[in-house]
Amino acid sequence: MTNWRADLFANCNRVGIKGAIIGWFTCPGFAVAVLYRVMRWGRVRGGAIGALVAVLADRRAVKRYACHLSGRAIIGPGLRLPHPVGIVIGAGTVLGRDVTVYQHVTLGRRTAEAPANPRVGDRAVLYAGAVVVGEADIGDDAIVGANAVVRHIVPAGGMATLGPVRISPAP
Repeated sequence: MTNWRADLFANCNRVGIKGAIIGWFTCPGFAVAVLYRVMRWGRVRGGAIGALVAVLADRRAVKRYACHLSGRAIIGPGLRLPHPVGIVIGAGTVLGRDVTVYQHVTLGRRTAEAPANPRVGDRAVLYAGAVVVGEADIGDDAIVGANAVVRHIVPAGGMATLGPVRISPAP
């Protein structure tokens, strides 16, 4: 299954071209995921046309949905964005398959000079307002709670919650 098809099914529970057209207008999460895929295509393609396509898609995502998903981020298929407002996914961030990201989530470096970027495993869920920065490694099937700030490793199946962040092992 191609990335946009997996994104369509994850966000709209639809398939096919007709489903994609309906999804574009009715599922903002699918629209943002498609704009990211277009940005990524433009970056990979390179050249003046690719750069222009990437910039136009980025401007559309920022203006219409207040989301910034860098074309330099690597996002697996099935990205689910239930409430795509204020999401920031920085360059170098890696998201696995079937990841769910809620509103106002930020993923990126700790500082502009820091080389480390977060990695989020397959089927992870990042709830509203979560911040995942630096060398953070979110394991497969892990959960990052609302407003939690994560700078360390969350094991597969584990959970990181607010105040202070507690990391619990998988059951």
